[in-house]
Amino acid sequence: MNDWKVIPTIAFATVLIFGAGVFTGGMLVDYVKRAHPRMALNHQPPPAAVAATNLVSPPSARPPSPPQVLSKDFLQRLDTEIRLTKDQHEAVQKIIGDGQYQMRKVVQDARLEIREVLTPEQREQFDQLMKRPFHKPLFGTNAPPAIVAPGASNAP
Repeated sequence: MNDWKVIPTIAFATVLIFGAGVFTGGMLVDYVKRAHPRMALNHQPPPAAVAATNLVSPPSARPPSPPQVLSKDFLQRLDTEIRLTKDQHEAVQKIIGDGQYQMRKVVQDARLEIREVLTPEQREQFDQLMKRPFHKPLFGTNAPPAIVAPGASNAP
């Protein structure tokens, strides 16, 4: 008959552990919303807060840079936030495509101009440098910049 007294204790412990997990999960979600507001999906500030932030823009508030404006992600963002019509979507898509073409042309022209001021040996090095992919780190690093001796290869 002692077995019947153990079952309520186990049930109570299970409910207590489940409740602690729910509480901890709620606290974690709240922490993430406060620490990383951009990551909190569908988080809409109250209208009064929006009005207050529109009065004074912080110096860090800048319009998106051209690469961001010329991306497909930006077009999707316009579609979802502004709700473009089909004609508007097509027009913006054409503008973005034209802008991407112009950016590619500007970069190509700049590379050609750079090559013109280099010596033949530097041109070879420049061409090799342009063949390697450039990946800008998403986050900064504390590591000092790598110093490569002239003529040495930076490849692994």
